[in-house]
Amino acid sequence: MRDRRQPGATPHLPARLNLSSIKYKIIIPMMVILALVSAGTAWVTYRSTESSLQQKGVTTLITAKIGIENALIARKAAEDVMETEMKGQAVLASYVIDKGMPSFAQIGELAKRSGIDEIWITNDKGQVLLTNNGPNVDFNFGADPKSQAYEFMDLTNGKKSFVAQAAQPRTIDPKVYKYIGVSGWSTPRIVQVGRDGAKLIELEGRIGAAPVLAELKKSLGDDVLFAGVTDMTGKLLFATDNNMTNLDAQLIPMISQAATGTASTSHHYGGQSANYYLASLSDGHTLVLALSKQVLVQNLYTTIISTLIGIVLASALLFLIVDRQTKRLKLLEEAMTSIADGDGDLTKRLPVRTKDEIGRLSSAANRFIGKIHLIIQDVNQASSLSQKDSDQILEETGSAKMIAAEINIAVHEIATAASRQAESVEEGMNGVQELAGRIDSSKARTLELYAYNTRIKDRQEKGMVSLGHLLDSIRDNVTTAKDMESSMSKLMQDIDAVGEMATSIHGISQQTNLLALNAGIEASRAGEHGRGFMVVAKEVRKLSDQAGKSAEIQTLIGNVIDSADRTSYAVGQSLQIVGAQEEQVQSSSEAFDAIRESMTQVHSLTEQMAAEMDGLSARKNDLLQFIELSSASTQETAASLEEMLANVESQAAIFTNVYDKAVELQNRMNQLNEAVHRFKV
Repeated sequence: MRDRRQPGATPHLPARLNLSSIKYKIIIPMMVILALVSAGTAWVTYRSTESSLQQKGVTTLITAKIGIENALIARKAAEDVMETEMKGQAVLASYVIDKGMPSFAQIGELAKRSGIDEIWITNDKGQVLLTNNGPNVDFNFGADPKSQAYEFMDLTNGKKSFVAQAAQPRTIDPKVYKYIGVSGWSTPRIVQVGRDGAKLIELEGRIGAAPVLAELKKSLGDDVLFAGVTDMTGKLLFATDNNMTNLDAQLIPMISQAATGTASTSHHYGGQSANYYLASLSDGHTLVLALSKQVLVQNLYTTIISTLIGIVLASALLFLIVDRQTKRLKLLEEAMTSIADGDGDLTKRLPVRTKDEIGRLSSAANRFIGKIHLIIQDVNQASSLSQKDSDQILEETGSAKMIAAEINIAVHEIATAASRQAESVEEGMNGVQELAGRIDSSKARTLELYAYNTRIKDRQEKGMVSLGHLLDSIRDNVTTAKDMESSMSKLMQDIDAVGEMATSIHGISQQTNLLALNAGIEASRAGEHGRGFMVVAKEVRKLSDQAGKSAEIQTLIGNVIDSADRTSYAVGQSLQIVGAQEEQVQSSSEAFDAIRESMTQVHSLTEQMAAEMDGLSARKNDLLQFIELSSASTQETAASLEEMLANVESQAAIFTNVYDKAVELQNRMNQLNEAVHRFKV
């Protein structure tokens, strides 16, 4: 039995699981929107509170900074007043001492009356001469360069005329003193006065940084977790927490950031989340405040809890309201389902109990059912008539389909024969084209061979000319080598004659030297009468020595003879090589003559082959044109048959499609009749 539910209908699930219900489609988006709005409100509240807390921290920091700056200004003003007063006292003391050195009693009385706690007077070396601290004090200001007093030595050498030190603990005891020094009135010395800085310490204890920070923490209570003043290294100078001596290492980089104004960061203090604020002071130190974020955390928790409670209450109220309205839709759904799941009784109508949107929806649904009732009646009548028409259409389209199939078979056989003929012509066309290609290739090769042969013939003629020139050059070289050999023979004869003359000269020089020696001996024996012969003998000996150098000439001539022999031998070898080259070049010339005759014959045959290839190419073109015309005609016939076959197949497909549509139409008409007859009208 067919399922009579409408398409797209879903099974009925329990209400608590049917998330596709309109009730949950209303409730869930509303809850999501409510949650987003609540979360947004909570986030805005949190950010606003955080901004207010940040502003409060900055304001508190600026307030504390102003208080500390005022304290620093007040302390500096007090110390400046004291410094001016002490400078005047020191100058007056210097003037008095210049008039005459007072005694210990006088200096003590002067200090007592002027309100000076200490007076120190030295010589130009820094050695103490007089002080009210005792009658015989042995102390030198320049003894220790690292001491507090060494700075005053500049008053003795003229570098400074006035030295002032800030109030600070002394090196000899922890008392805080302020010292002022001036140079002597007219002589180099140190005149130093000192005042007890207890009043400055007392003033700082009342209005300094420590009491300001303590008052700040007392006024703000638990909001201020920590307050202090630190130097650039993080060492705490003043702090509300006496247990802390150094700032947390993670906060030290913030000190340099606060040097240009203020800086803030989130950190912790004593296990609590806190905001740290830092500001630079005029004395180079940094003010640090740590304000608790507990208010922000509590506000966050309060906002989250109140938001969750609001979402739960709003969700419950929204569920009750939507559930009450969806129950009415449920009744409407049940009525529509009874019509759809029943026997299609279109005579039933939905109940209309209210005049709101749901009541108007029920009334509109009743009107819609009434129109469907009328339409189904008309369709029932029309479907009966259409059933007969569809049967007749099916019978006619079946006959047309059979005729189209027979025509398709006949045209297909004709097209197959035409295709075979076209393939045969195409194969012949391919063969002729291949033959034409080979003819063109052979013609191209013949032309290339003719061109190569022409170039070779030209080069061979140029080679013959060059070879003739080479043969003439070699013959000239042979003639020149023979002339050189003849000249070398004559040169050797001349060199031999010169050698013989050099040998004769060398013998004569030896005999002349011996005669000169004998003449010298005889001249020495003759004494005074032989002095003239002695001079002649010496000159003859010099001539003999000069002639004796012909031995060196003979050596040189021997070297020349050796070189001439080697040169004569080389000329003979060169003459043989040139003769051999002449014979080889003559043989090459005869070979080139034979090559020239062969190349002439090859050139003539190549010209004949090129002429025959031109004629063959012309006949090839005629044949190729005839085959192309035949192939084109065959292809045109085959294309016409293919087109006709396509038309026939298209018509057959159309008839088949029409037949299928007719069958489908008949089935649809049957289904329509069944569906229409299901309704009760």
